[in-house]
Amino acid sequence: MKISSFEDDLLGLEDFARRLEQFIAIEHQYVEGSLVVGLTSKFGSGKSSFLQMWKSSLETASEAEGKPKVILLNAWESDYYGDPLFAIISAIAHCNQINEKSTAKIVEAAKDFGWYATAISGQVAKQMTGIDPIAAGEFAEKKKKEREKNQRLLSDTFSIYEKRINAMASLKSAIQALVEGENTKILFLVDELDRCRPDYAISYLETIKHIFDVKGVIFLLATDRSQLENSARTAFGADLDFEEYYRKFVHREVTLPNISDENYQRLALKYVNYYLERENQRSCYIQFDHYQIDSISKLIGTLKLTPRQIQEAFRIIGHLLETTQDKKGGLYWCLGTGSILMSVLKIGNSRIFNLLGTQQLLPKEAFNFFNQLFKGESVNWWFTLCFTGGGLKTEEDENFNDIMKSVGSLKDNGSDLPIDLAHWHIGWGNSGSRRFAEIYKKIEQLYQWK
Repeated sequence: MKISSFEDDLLGLEDFARRLEQFIAIEHQYVEGSLVVGLTSKFGSGKSSFLQMWKSSLETASEAEGKPKVILLNAWESDYYGDPLFAIISAIAHCNQINEKSTAKIVEAAKDFGWYATAISGQVAKQMTGIDPIAAGEFAEKKKKEREKNQRLLSDTFSIYEKRINAMASLKSAIQALVEGENTKILFLVDELDRCRPDYAISYLETIKHIFDVKGVIFLLATDRSQLENSARTAFGADLDFEEYYRKFVHREVTLPNISDENYQRLALKYVNYYLERENQRSCYIQFDHYQIDSISKLIGTLKLTPRQIQEAFRIIGHLLETTQDKKGGLYWCLGTGSILMSVLKIGNSRIFNLLGTQQLLPKEAFNFFNQLFKGESVNWWFTLCFTGGGLKTEEDENFNDIMKSVGSLKDNGSDLPIDLAHWHIGWGNSGSRRFAEIYKKIEQLYQWK
């Protein structure tokens, strides 16, 4: 599903973008060099979509509003090539918002800097490889020659090192001239840094710090903070004080807003139309009315699924419930609801999914799970669905009344009147003893209800 502007926003992030713009507009004046902001949120929570929408919004804003020039960088894509500096410089050179002549000096300065870096690496490599064994009779003579050779190499290497320092200074000056020449800020939106190899992720941070620490340059790093922390600890050891280490690079850390209940509803409605019901392309075996939309939005909301996880759950539902046009909306309602529950649990809680699918979920655990999930609302309803669909582990002689009493949902007041489950049995097609096992197999092995 392509998302390109805030017109496509299902997460309600436009207001957050405006607050972020206002923060940057003021805060960049209070740092000596570049401003670096960390935008943290876990994988799949919508960071990439947010960056794309925000970039589009900033690019369409008028120059009079003083909006920064925007460059979107996917760090993971450049990880393969191994040099963050040239990845960033290349993005500058290809930014259609910046005049081509303005980038020429940066590109040339980067080439010089890169050449000297390569030269130093080559000098070191020559000294570390290719040495033949020395015959015992010629040992002293060859040692003398090697010392003389190493002295010459060391001198050359030192010269190249100093030239590299000068090249770095020239590169920073070229970046500064670019920012001043454009008469506006340049905003780098860095995505997927947390997916990179640990050494590359660290190199990216170091490059930003040492090369692009220039007034008027702003970096926003969209990362899963915990993953970036793992990368840093992999590079520097488990005892690393990540808080202080990260503070060397990032001036301020903010969090992408959580999805509201209203936006979960919008996501559910949008994805039903996108993944489950497409005219002349896909028909759904159940009828999605307002009640069904509300139920699935509450389910994905209480499990706190990320947008990426929600998409994955809907892809499972879409395939599982795909049918022919003549059978559209004709599936038994318990089968449909159970299929939705299991598809969402497959992504949101694989443990409960496996226990339900193998009829190993204990009644007490099931009741507590739904009670915690829905905060006491509709707990008996979901519990009864699992019981009548054969997802709970029960004894043959246990009746539903006794089970409800054992989990604390039914008071023991001396009444032996059985709870009427006829409606539920009809909803399962009068065959509910192993329905959750059926759904489990269909999801795991790509079967469908049709």
